[in-house]
Parts: sequence; structure tokens; C-alpha cells
Amino acid sequence: MTSQNKREGRKLHSEALSPCDPAEMLDQLLALDRMLIEVSMRLYKVPRRERFTMRAQNRRLHDAVRQHLPRLLKPSRSQF
Repeated sequence: MTSQNKREGRKLHSEALSPCDPAEMLDQLLALDRMLIEVSMRLYKVPRRERFTMRAQNRRLHDAVRQHLPRLLKPSRSQF
């Protein structure tokens, strides 16, 4: 591998691992979760009434995640 290819490879690798906004990442993960829930409900032929209930539960779960996840992600202070 030439040195130019190595540099380009490192550049691409560093761009792929660049830090992103935690709120944006959380939004993307929750959107993915919503899509997974919708696909699962259709795959398992969940009745319409139960879909409504599942969506409401999923919204409550997402609200709780948005509220508590930032606190849980903060590094804990070591007592040593």
C-alpha cells in the first residue's frame, strides 16, 4: 500500500469515527427503533387496536430515554 493510500485510508477512518451530537445520535436511534417496531407489528400481524397501544408505550419509553439517558451517560467520578 502506498503512503498516499495509507493517508487516504486514515482520513476516511477518522471521518467515519468523528464525534457527532449525542442528541442527534439519540434521535437517529429512536427513529430506527420506531421503524423496527412498525415492521415487527406488520410482520406479526398485530391488530390495529394493539398497534395503537404499542405505539403509545413506545412513545413513553422514548420520552423516558430522552429524559434519563444524558444523566446515565455522564462519566461517574471514581472514589479512589
